[in-house]
Amino acid sequence: MKKMGIIMILLISLSLVSYVLAETQIDPKKVHFYMYGAKTCPHCKKMKDEIPKQFGDGSLTYYEVVGNDENGALFSELYRLTGISGVPAIGIAYEGHLKAVIEGEFNISATTDIIKTSEENGGLILFTGGKAYLIKNQTHIRMLEMIFIEHKSAISTTSSPESTTPTSTSSASTGSAASNGVCGPGLIVGIALVPLFFRRER
Repeated sequence: MKKMGIIMILLISLSLVSYVLAETQIDPKKVHFYMYGAKTCPHCKKMKDEIPKQFGDGSLTYYEVVGNDENGALFSELYRLTGISGVPAIGIAYEGHLKAVIEGEFNISATTDIIKTSEENGGLILFTGGKAYLIKNQTHIRMLEMIFIEHKSAISTTSSPESTTPTSTSSASTGSAASNGVCGPGLIVGIALVPLFFRRER
């Protein structure tokens, strides 16, 4: 009888541990990427190739800004909201919610760490101009979700005057640099270190 009690306690403990582990895992099938890019940009081409290799076909929605007025206008809106002026501009969504917005090429294998860091800090991570920002303002997050996930203007549906103010300190010139074929920065090394940065801030 005593052995049966010990076995029951072990089984309950194991089930609780496995539940906690399952809760902290990121399911790759629930990750989706949204990318504003230019056909002339080698960084965009690389990301278009790499994302499906690691996350499967159908894991990327691509918006071409060169020669597409609608995508160009949305990219300009993205610039006004974030200061992002180069392509690729990539939104990472998990379970239908935007977790990060990244300007430039990055190491795809850091995606799960980026999502975990976003969730642990209760906000959206923005990488632009070689810096990382944590956005907790739900209005701004919602506006970015509209531009990336819903592919529609957020400014025309928001009456807040702050909606057109960049949330970063980028010194980029106005207008869509991507429509002129300018590629964004490569952030391969910096992105991998961001989860450590946010954990250290606590």
